[in-house]
Amino acid sequence: MDWRQKREITGIRHVLEVAQSEGVSVADCLVGSAVGAEALQQRNAQVEAWQELAVIRNLIQRAGRPGLGVLTGQRYHLTSLGLLGFTMLASRTLEEAFVTLGRFQRLALTLCPVQAEPEARGIWTLFDSSVLPLDAQPFVVERGFAASLRVAAELLQGPVVPLAIEFAMPAPADDSVYREAFGCPIRFAAGRNGLLFARADLQRVLPQAHADAREQGEALCEQACAALSLSLSGTPTARLVQQLLIRDSASLLDAATAAQRLGIAERTLHRRLAQEGQSFQRLGEAIKRQLAEQLLSDSQMDIHSIAQRLGYAEAASFSRAFSRWTGQSPGRWRRQAALPLG
Repeated sequence: MDWRQKREITGIRHVLEVAQSEGVSVADCLVGSAVGAEALQQRNAQVEAWQELAVIRNLIQRAGRPGLGVLTGQRYHLTSLGLLGFTMLASRTLEEAFVTLGRFQRLALTLCPVQAEPEARGIWTLFDSSVLPLDAQPFVVERGFAASLRVAAELLQGPVVPLAIEFAMPAPADDSVYREAFGCPIRFAAGRNGLLFARADLQRVLPQAHADAREQGEALCEQACAALSLSLSGTPTARLVQQLLIRDSASLLDAATAAQRLGIAERTLHRRLAQEGQSFQRLGEAIKRQLAEQLLSDSQMDIHSIAQRLGYAEAASFSRAFSRWTGQSPGRWRRQAALPLG
């Protein structure tokens, strides 16, 4: 788990809502998290994974009782997932929606890896809590279960009851909160954490399925995942330019257009970048390269589609640029990236 991984602040907001309902102050939950109260009010604020984990552990320490994760997960909605939620909504079936969720886990607000395991009755959604501190494991897992069911119910516009749930944690003295929340057989000390969706539910067609919208959503999710992985400059003008380049990655944005969008003269833009030891061309090529590498390694898109996504009129132009950046063709780079380490 990369604990410096960036994510939306939505998860922290939901934790704090539960904290306040439990009589725990926001200030107490934010201790040691480096999250300021002002960030909670910012629309597109981002945090790192360790910060969300710190807030969760503070809540557990101060209110520690079974079921806090369930209460938090029940506050999630499709809108909590932003662009990913829209893409899931446009999926053909519930199974397709959850495949999309698994594909774009960086946008799914999970704090541990999630994978699917088919079986005769349906598909298990498994949460690998081994990456988490012991005290946080039950909270994060039960939050994931409750959020998954809430999102599934919104997708199908009706209640979804799993066939079974398994927890790695031992059974609490009072497990009523779990029985009431999930309404299915629950096995504790199971050696893993899993939620079993029925095959019949997974194959149900979603009321708002739309193939074109799903395809567009997936393309935007790929860009959003790539953007979260990019290293941005610490200097103000360069960072603003990089953010513009990321948002407009489907075109070859020039300095004049970037300056216009920033409300300054092109000359001023070049001067400020030079004062920061940067140039527009270097920043543009660095962003294109990072996005290209992300798409080559993490998506199934072909070279032509990646070229179009990055604003190139033809694959040959993109291939020449990529070879100049890396010394390798996109195809060769992708094959080497896919080789197992060691």
